[in-house]
Amino acid sequence: MALLNPHWEALTPETRQAFQIAATLPFIRRYYLAGGTGLALHLGHRFTVDLDFFSDAPDAVGPDERAILRATFDDPSLTISFDKDMTFVANWRGVGLSFFRLALYPLVQEPLLLEGVPVATIEEIGAMKLAAIMARGTRKDYIDLYFILQQTPLERLFEVAAVKYARVRTFAVSAVRALTYFADAEAAPMPQMIQRASWSTIKRFLEQQALAVGRRHLEDLWSE
Repeated sequence: MALLNPHWEALTPETRQAFQIAATLPFIRRYYLAGGTGLALHLGHRFTVDLDFFSDAPDAVGPDERAILRATFDDPSLTISFDKDMTFVANWRGVGLSFFRLALYPLVQEPLLLEGVPVATIEEIGAMKLAAIMARGTRKDYIDLYFILQQTPLERLFEVAAVKYARVRTFAVSAVRALTYFADAEAAPMPQMIQRASWSTIKRFLEQQALAVGRRHLEDLWSE
């Protein structure tokens, strides 16, 4: 199934070019694009410059794949910050490139295809954003969650998370608590937005969501 009407305007020209190059990788179908850019292609809510790819396939980011990545993105601007242990993290012309293997956290929903590149669904990205804020989330993570929740119920994100993060038994309690804790995100500036929302509005909304969902027995989802 294709991702219809993608918001290319949310990507810088360099990010768009990096996406097109990534689409030529012989193993790209084993990955899915998530993170802020995956979400921005769905929603067009903010500008973004990073490409974060994930896979649960065995040897997804092995030596051969990393060698192909180095060759494909070969450029004087390429700087590699991590290139081992099933992980490749680099910067190409100002664009962050990340390829991760998530062995313990499987893909839950079938990705949508965009120019041959699998892009995670909004719900899948939403579950991953909940996990991100549990681990000292950035301001961008909270902003992304705010816009996801304008169209997807928080309970639905927890249903997806209960499958993806089935091993994390404390996920529900920790995520609800994280929805009201913004100290680690306060220091970062607001990203460049396309759709407007103030930081105070976002925090207040997420606090209300946490209060409402906290009355439900979300932890029961992890015992089903």
